[in-house]
Amino acid sequence: MSAPPESFLRKTILPLAAYGPPRDPAAVPLHLNESPSDVPEDLKRALVERLFASDWSKYPITDGAGLARKLAETAGVDPAGTMVGNGSNELLQLLLFAALEPGDRIVVAAPSFALYALQARALGATVVEVRLRQADGSFRFPIEEIAQASKGAKLVLIGSPNNPTGTTMTLSEADRLAISCEALIGIDEAYRDFCGQDFALLLAKHPRLVLFRTFSKALAAASLRCGSLFAAPSLCAELRKIQLPYNLSAAACLIAGELLGHLDLVRERASLVAAERERVSAGLRDRGCTAHPSGANFILFEQDDRPARELHAALFRRGVLIRDVSSAPDLGKALRVSIGAPKANDAFLAALGAEL
Repeated sequence: MSAPPESFLRKTILPLAAYGPPRDPAAVPLHLNESPSDVPEDLKRALVERLFASDWSKYPITDGAGLARKLAETAGVDPAGTMVGNGSNELLQLLLFAALEPGDRIVVAAPSFALYALQARALGATVVEVRLRQADGSFRFPIEEIAQASKGAKLVLIGSPNNPTGTTMTLSEADRLAISCEALIGIDEAYRDFCGQDFALLLAKHPRLVLFRTFSKALAAASLRCGSLFAAPSLCAELRKIQLPYNLSAAACLIAGELLGHLDLVRERASLVAAERERVSAGLRDRGCTAHPSGANFILFEQDDRPARELHAALFRRGVLIRDVSSAPDLGKALRVSIGAPKANDAFLAALGAEL
């Protein structure tokens, strides 16, 4: 009998479970941390006209570099240290692929975005988890513990705000982490717009710092699949050697570049989401839940009345889909709800009140 085709893959891949959010349809989908508002219709129509007039037969040879320059100018960083990709996840994977060899150690927070550890383990790396949950039940980044764990590690990879807890680092904490860690330090800033975070200020001071950003959250363009990486120009020069050519389409570059010209609207909408986040947090507390502080467009909450999985299913039966994260480390009672439009948030709170 011939060997099955999957037997030729890396042995580190076969034991892994695929990452994938639930795809069940729901009247009120609050499980993917998407923007509650689409790109304005007049802007979409103008962009469609420009796409229609463009030549689709040509490779996007310079489009990505042009977008990178716009991003660098907007963020106030070196264009030579700016890269764009098919979502920030592609750039995260690129750094992991370039940095990690079998047996290398990578430090992540626990709990955090599952893709960090999944991709690292697929490359044969050893994942070292540093717990965010404290003895009092709160979540915070233990900077000293992360720095200690980084000794001998190749990479530290964390998110701030962190998914799924919403935990944020201050600028001074990020600075202290970059000073004290002996490894490359990757910080995923996907949700930064909802708390005013900006670690780009630290890049010139810390050449081992790598930042990841996205157009999928506050910029309301998750379907675009566009992200960016800011790092030392010398590191980006090496990463470009193995990045796939034409990795971002001309359409994505065009739309993303135009969105950068509307950052006042992005800030306005992010402020509205932050205000709704506080309103929903108060509503959760009114219903007897613990709503953990969040700097993102979602809230992690816990309650003691019903098992998390059971409550998740009950809300789904009422047409509200949120994220069950109770299988993650230290989150046995936890669920995560995205902040949607006010009407969707009201529907969630009403359904929750009916079930608790």
